[in-house]
Amino acid sequence: MKAKRTVLLALGALFMVMIIVLGGIKLYRVKQARQCGILLAFDDYNADNWSSYFDLFDEYDVKVTFFVSCTEPTDFCYEAVKRGHEIGFHTTSHFSVADASSEEIQAGVIDPIKIFHDKGIELTTFAYPYGKYTSETNELLLQHYNILRGAYYYELHSKADLRHGFVESYSIDNVNHSSDEEYEAAITEILTQLSNNVGAVASVYSHAIEAGDWCVTEERLVFLFEKAKELGLKFYTFQELQRD
Repeated sequence: MKAKRTVLLALGALFMVMIIVLGGIKLYRVKQARQCGILLAFDDYNADNWSSYFDLFDEYDVKVTFFVSCTEPTDFCYEAVKRGHEIGFHTTSHFSVADASSEEIQAGVIDPIKIFHDKGIELTTFAYPYGKYTSETNELLLQHYNILRGAYYYELHSKADLRHGFVESYSIDNVNHSSDEEYEAAITEILTQLSNNVGAVASVYSHAIEAGDWCVTEERLVFLFEKAKELGLKFYTFQELQRD
């Protein structure tokens, strides 16, 4: 009788633990679904520059999508993936897809998917060079990539939008903001609007982290990180949302 009571107590305790664990998992999933976030990307190929900021990304728990223009995976690509970032694609030589022939698109946008896959890197996200695309290129490339990214303006997306389709992106390059004050005001407005939503994400991008026109300074990038932290926003890769 005593042994039976002990078994029943043990089963009851196990049942309670299961309820707590399953309840915790459900709450975590609800929280994740409601979490708003930022898709930060860098385009082209600036491996030395990008890799020198890996520690800064780690410090702020920032995950980045690097849209590379190259013919095959490089040491940078493997290191980025190892650190939890994503390698996206940006054509083999940064050509305008909207103005390219079908042969050029096949060789410079589609064929690299298998080349990268065979060497251990999965390409599921593509960013148009110069942000130039057509409805025909979208239709074609969405047969091969999950997400296609533009480059012209800011808009909110639901996380469901990031599983398959086309999304726009906002440039945080220095050339688009005449002063730090203008930049900070724009970032504050964007992130505040984002944080007032549920389960929304916004895509922003630059090219390198330095003082050039088509770059973002480290100070401006840190402002983005600090403001996101203040507002409770998370940094996602495109691939991460495709798996949700």
